[in-house]
Amino acid sequence: MTQAYQFNFEKTYKEIDVSGDIHRVEFNDEALTRYQKAVKRFNQGIKEAQDALNNINIETDSDDEIQKVSDKQKDVVKDVVEVFLGEGTFEGLYEKAGKSVMNLMSLVDYLIDIYSSEMKSKTEDARKKYLENVKK
Repeated sequence: MTQAYQFNFEKTYKEIDVSGDIHRVEFNDEALTRYQKAVKRFNQGIKEAQDALNNINIETDSDDEIQKVSDKQKDVVKDVVEVFLGEGTFEGLYEKAGKSVMNLMSLVDYLIDIYSSEMKSKTEDARKKYLENVKK
């Protein structure tokens, strides 16, 4: 009788607890591409929002102009949160964060760190296995 070798695929998601709610962050190919695009949009959007915030003149800018800057920050954070955690998740998390975009930024940083770590880990593992096999 021959021995059968067993291979099991790893999970392509991680579950994270955000203030008591469990969310699934997917790591399949499609999700990774979405995350890359979302992080790019986030970096561009947050830079634009920060530039606009730095250029606000409370003496001369209208209330609408000031509100637009605040809305831009919120939209940028909402986009990245919903790409990672799913459509419709932002509002509940925004409430839990005390309706503070700045509070949610720590969640965005956490999500981007998870994504970066996963990408780095998978790349490093594949590289190590390749190098080990080449040496044989």
